Amino acid sequence: MFVAVVVVLLLVVSLPQFSKTSQRLHAEQVAFELAQLLRFAREQAITRGHVVVWVWNASARRARLEALDGTGQQVPIADRLAQSAVVPSDVTLRLTQDGAQTDAVKFFPDGTSQPTSLLVSGGATVYTVTVDVATSQVAVMTDATTESGAAAH
Repeated sequence: MFVAVVVVLLLVVSLPQFSKTSQRLHAEQVAFELAQLLRFAREQAITRGHVVVWVWNASARRARLEALDGTGQQVPIADRLAQSAVVPSDVTLRLTQDGAQTDAVKFFPDGTSQPTSLLVSGGATVYTVTVDVATSQVAVMTDATTESGAAAH
């Protein structure tokens, strides 16, 4: 009986940690998946020779790639890799350009793009995905707040 009580107490104490770990892993997975989709958008713009737009659809909770046609209309790219998986509800996103919130990033055929930051949050962990303006290189950084309030990079 004593062993059962100890096991139950250990489980009760560790459950919050499992929840935090789950949130962090969801955010990490989303950050890296969306970074890969940003890289694919750059590649598609260069390969296709026209502007490709990475679009965040908040209501569907997923990102997709669209190409600008000759009239300037955005047309979805018909490729299974041109769309992200649905982002879990415990992960929040914020896409900004020059400090203003936006829902799209344009990639140009010359390999450049709009400078953009994507904040992916899950629990106390925040991943920042940046797109460099000159090179369109995508970088992922993490800023996890620890229990003591210090930031770990």
